[in-house]
Amino acid sequence: MTITVPETVDTEPRTADGLRYRSVGELHYLDPRKLVLDEYNVRKKKDTAPDEAMLASVEADGVEIPLIVRPFLDGTYGVLAGQIRMISAQAAAKKCVDEGREDDILAVPCMVRADLIGQSAEVIAAAVAKSLQENLLRQAMTLTDVVQAAEQLNLLDLDDAALQKTATTAGLTVDQVRNAHKATALPKEVQRKSAQYEFDLEEQIALAEVADVPGAVEDLARARKEDVRSGSRDRGNWQHAMQELLQEKEQRAAKAAIRAEWAARGLVEVHKRSWYEPGSTDRLLADLLDGEGRPLDAEQHSAQCPGRAFALDWSGDVVFACADWRANKHKRADLAPKPGQLTNAQVAEKNAKEASARGVRGKFVKKLVTEKLSDRAVALAMQVVTEMPSWYADAVSPGNAKLLAAFFDEPCPEVDWKTPRGFFNALNARLRRNRRTFNAVFAQVAMAFELHMSRKKHWAVADGWTAEWLRFLKAEGYTLSAIEKEMVAAVEKKEKAEAAKSKSRPSTEAALPEQPGQEDEEETGPEQAGHDRGDGVQEEPETDGVPSAGAEERAGSDPVGRDEVPDGQEDPAPQA
Repeated sequence: MTITVPETVDTEPRTADGLRYRSVGELHYLDPRKLVLDEYNVRKKKDTAPDEAMLASVEADGVEIPLIVRPFLDGTYGVLAGQIRMISAQAAAKKCVDEGREDDILAVPCMVRADLIGQSAEVIAAAVAKSLQENLLRQAMTLTDVVQAAEQLNLLDLDDAALQKTATTAGLTVDQVRNAHKATALPKEVQRKSAQYEFDLEEQIALAEVADVPGAVEDLARARKEDVRSGSRDRGNWQHAMQELLQEKEQRAAKAAIRAEWAARGLVEVHKRSWYEPGSTDRLLADLLDGEGRPLDAEQHSAQCPGRAFALDWSGDVVFACADWRANKHKRADLAPKPGQLTNAQVAEKNAKEASARGVRGKFVKKLVTEKLSDRAVALAMQVVTEMPSWYADAVSPGNAKLLAAFFDEPCPEVDWKTPRGFFNALNARLRRNRRTFNAVFAQVAMAFELHMSRKKHWAVADGWTAEWLRFLKAEGYTLSAIEKEMVAAVEKKEKAEAAKSKSRPSTEAALPEQPGQEDEEETGPEQAGHDRGDGVQEEPETDGVPSAGAEERAGSDPVGRDEVPDGQEDPAPQA
């Protein structure tokens, strides 16, 4: 076959009947030994093997569905679509040659795309994309095929418009094409597991961000399964799992840097989990005394003691230890956790999960405040604005205007502590035009709720307002994380206990005579004298701009407290 480059024709081709058509090439029957895998073929792997049934069919009857090829100057033809058929035909031809039956070799029907000779990458990409789309429709391609094909499209280095068109033709998104290399770079074992759990291309790309976190595939698979089971449209469980894994990845990287730094200073690392095991030789300095019963000085110990060591506590901070406190003649001051208390590890885990959930929840709330509000959202906002709980009053201050602006992606001055007068005029005008006037009020209430829940260990003091906010978000379509479910359950359990207690308490008010001077007795409310956290400790009202939860807002108990615990001591944690 002679290769000729087709001339450019201004008029579109038409049939003898005058109908327009798109040329898909010329049909030729080619020697299978002249076929090679084109570099743009969507099945890039050369070790793809047809099954026995396919081989038997081609050997007996030949290939019936034409391949798509383009001619090369050396007389061969590059196969753009039909690799499996090409391999089958070549295997059948080889068998004929080996058995001395060359006359029995069957030619392969091919649509020869001479129009692709010398064409730009964009034109070839369109043909590749079309082949990919056809393969996808036949459902013959594996996830690995799709990933490799998407990566091939990305390697063509197309401009944005051409890539958008090509990706759409192939049934992919631009982001999937541009990030496909992340999926192909996954370790083979991770690829195998993700395929086992039927991850699609987009999910594999997301997995690539956290693949080095132990158990990431299983965590995401469980979240994916729960989203499917619950019919979650926003894939809320997947988002929570991804956020937690990303957070763990950051923590691991930070800890690795810390370990390298202190190892370079000559300190060995010991592990906190062994400190309370029988016969343990390593111990935290804060748990040890010198030979005379005095606390050990970390600086002197690091300079003088052969057992100088360090450990990372449950929050990732460095604490100092002795690798062999007995051999170095230290004394032990036992500070093991009391029975019934959460350990520092458990508290740190809850803190981490709370922080992770806060990030996912914030994105959902930000989306919610810009959309048309439900009657439920309006009712909740009106309830808060009219009841005016103290945490709402604390939040409505000029210093928090930047947080309100962030809900609407409004840029805010970074220098001054408050926004300038009239800063929200443009936003308010836009809301009025879009008939979203009340959204500003709802955004302010949402900001106050999120500030109310922003303090560390809020999970330990979740109150009725916290539960109401989370139940509201769930009703609006938000997927509660495990720690958020725990907060709601804890509040509901306490409310039921209070209700049962009130029902069982006999009413004696009518029978009791009025005490002299009772009407003049002045009550001291929680706002004047601090509020009881529920553990017998009076907590002063917050003064740092973070909303506090007064007793009148259905405050829960604070069994862990808010203060930081000195390094090496067990957190005064809640009852398990």
